[in-house]
Amino acid sequence: NAKQKVARGELRKEDIPYMQRGGAWDNSDVKGAKKKRWLSSDKDYADGGFKKSQSISILGEGQGLDWTGKRNKTGPGMSTVKPGKFTKNYQAPNVNAIKGGGAVEKPKKKMFGFF
Repeated sequence: NAKQKVARGELRKEDIPYMQRGGAWDNSDVKGAKKKRWLSSDKDYADGGFKKSQSISILGEGQGLDWTGKRNKTGPGMSTVKPGKFTKNYQAPNVNAIKGGGAVEKPKKKMFGFF
């Protein structure tokens, strides 16, 4: 449809969107058309400015997610102190010991079914 209008003279070739005609965005593919100039924002983008705003951060800007796990962990409450190693017979404290009840004595096991 657009090719027919160009052939009849109703449309100029540079008036057809470049993606539809399969050309360049700056009209460099159209003979006799005025070539579009780059804006300063285009030049910044072409120089790598797009990498600054390209992020997977949930806050929009900044460092992206660490998919590989190779970067240092950061965040609120993160400390650089590494925990010590536990001894061989380490037993984690139970709730009663934390609340101040001390060690709970276990009842002596009885033989099942006889007493």
